[in-house]
Amino acid sequence: MPAFRRLYELLAGDLLQYIRLFTGNRADAEEILQDVFVKLWEKRETLPDIRSFRSYLFKMGRNHVLNYLRSEKKWETLPAEDPVLIQPDPAEKAIIKEYYRIAQDAIDHLPERRKQVFRLREEDGLSLDEIASLLGISKSAVKQHLYAATAHIRKYLQQYGVSTVYLPLFCTYLYT
Repeated sequence: MPAFRRLYELLAGDLLQYIRLFTGNRADAEEILQDVFVKLWEKRETLPDIRSFRSYLFKMGRNHVLNYLRSEKKWETLPAEDPVLIQPDPAEKAIIKEYYRIAQDAIDHLPERRKQVFRLREEDGLSLDEIASLLGISKSAVKQHLYAATAHIRKYLQQYGVSTVYLPLFCTYLYT
């Protein structure tokens, strides 16, 4: 239980902000957040198999928001498909588009090699070893470039008042 509590302490604030984007209401967002963590606790045995835990958690949050909107009849035209397959609505797309523009600006301000490493990783999905081999640099250098690129992008986003909670979201949508 202490590890789960620590996980909650680390991620609940960011997830709550993300959920509030869609509910517009703190009370509903807190209820959805609680539901997400209850569901997470129920699935705790499967958690070691998850590659990107933060992305998994935010996807759970998004699915719970969609279920909430559907149940409250606030989104009358939601398709009946699996929520994971539902595309973002126009309001969500507008937010993502603006954040995408800011994230692209941040990437454009990276030094050339760092930008190249970041794009090979995010756009092409190459492993650290593949990037190192392709560029003729060490795996350690690739990690340093990625760390520095991510730090730069986070700082850039914060300068524009965008919570870094959205960084995983940007990496999901940047090259799709």
